[in-house]
Amino acid sequence: MNIFEKRFSCREFLDKQIDADDFRKILEATRLSPSSLGLEPWKFIATQDKNKIKELGVIANNQVHVSSAAALIIIVSRYDFAVYFEEKLRQRAMPKEEIEKRIKTYKPFLEGMSFEEKKSYSKQQAYLALASILYAATALNLGSCAIGGFCQQDLDKYLGLDTGKEQATVMVALGHKDEAKTSEKARFSFDEVVKFI
Repeated sequence: MNIFEKRFSCREFLDKQIDADDFRKILEATRLSPSSLGLEPWKFIATQDKNKIKELGVIANNQVHVSSAAALIIIVSRYDFAVYFEEKLRQRAMPKEEIEKRIKTYKPFLEGMSFEEKKSYSKQQAYLALASILYAATALNLGSCAIGGFCQQDLDKYLGLDTGKEQATVMVALGHKDEAKTSEKARFSFDEVVKFI
């Protein structure tokens, strides 16, 4: 509970590098995120390069907490999951009958999606990975802030993405937080948002 209570959207980072091992741990926690049908329809583009971070800060509408971050992770949503679904499923340790059943059930569903449906489906999965980044950073006593405000076209171009197959979905700024400027959480009460049925 301490991790969940402690995390906040950090908008002021100290001028201090993140330990490379800690950065790798955050990325590994992100890689292990759950996804619908185990499709993992994502890629993670990461940098600690100060020049690249400043360039990406401009693309993120000149947000200071992006350009002053010690590291950035960009979650890229993949739209080609119907192509690799069967091959990926066959790599799983499960009975052959179960694999064939899942292929029969889900392959027509995935292949029948329109491009817009594939985009929506994939982007929903990206937010599962986003949560992993945010809470892994908090567990390592680092600050984080999810960034949805950026120029989509410029970011996709900067990253060299084939937008027919993938697009940037969300960016995360990471760094050491100023403990003196930690924000208090403002949340609805338990009874306001939880209903037992």
